[in-house]
Amino acid sequence: MTTQRIFIAIKIANTDQISKIFREVKYDLKDECIKWVDKNTLHITLSFLGDTDIKKIPEIKNGLLLAAENIFPFTIQLKSLGAFPTIESPKVLWIGIDDALKIYELRNRITEQLKYIINEKDARFLPHITIGRIKFGVKNHKKVSNILNGYEYSKFDKFYIQEFVLMESKLTKYGPVYKVIEKFDLK
Repeated sequence: MTTQRIFIAIKIANTDQISKIFREVKYDLKDECIKWVDKNTLHITLSFLGDTDIKKIPEIKNGLLLAAENIFPFTIQLKSLGAFPTIESPKVLWIGIDDALKIYELRNRITEQLKYIINEKDARFLPHITIGRIKFGVKNHKKVSNILNGYEYSKFDKFYIQEFVLMESKLTKYGPVYKVIEKFDLK
């Protein structure tokens, strides 16, 4: 069986404000071992399908076309910084989304359309944009918490969302390389 490592996402453009946040946080956390995400590949993952039989991809595309129907373009507002699983024990650093109701609605439509095609491995979902990954923990938990909490009430850029994409992710020693398989316009 031939597979592709795929996921469904909303692409987010790198803006001056996002670049500024990256610069500030990278500088403030320069003593920590954090693998920063390429600012030109920012996205909100709606569903990670993982290694998927390529024979299923046409059916997945059809399901995604149906999911995009009757979902109108919408605006999102980026806000605050946070971490998974917690700020005190970070493994993933992220930018949050304010009032993500439309993203939840879109994800639910996608999940419904694909439920007979794929088994989603993890039903937990919190819309976010990953900006960094921490593999072996942090040296100074308090400093990391303070820096992330310093952005708690910050509001960042707004984005007008008109589409989502089916993406392929190839893992390399330099990090993941993403390729858009297909775009799906919101109607």
